[in-house]
Amino acid sequence: MIPEGMIGEGKMKVAEEDTAAKWGSGSLPVFATPAMILLIERTASECSLPLLKEGESTVGTRLDIRHTAPSVIGSEIYCRVELTGTDRSRLTFDVKVSDRAGEVGSGRHERFIVSNEKFMTTAAGREG
Repeated sequence: MIPEGMIGEGKMKVAEEDTAAKWGSGSLPVFATPAMILLIERTASECSLPLLKEGESTVGTRLDIRHTAPSVIGSEIYCRVELTGTDRSRLTFDVKVSDRAGEVGSGRHERFIVSNEKFMTTAAGREG
């Protein structure tokens, strides 16, 4: 059984390459939503590692995220994910993203535990 309540934490410092202007998701030099999504996915993926058996990974399948405040270059960004739901191989995380001034974003993220071999076979089959 997968233990709900697991916590994962991640952080990063906003660099120029993490801005909306660089990602193309806007024109301003502030923390980009796609960069925030990457931090969320990486944090949840790393949090999931102790749940995996040999030959398994997790894949992100759903995000319901609000990006509520801007962060400038040089800001420290903190991400906290909490495993709040499990259903067979589906993992649901509540997500909070903040900087020193307060909340930057929040929401939910869903991942699935997959067999690496089966997943890659399916992926390869989609190419043809």
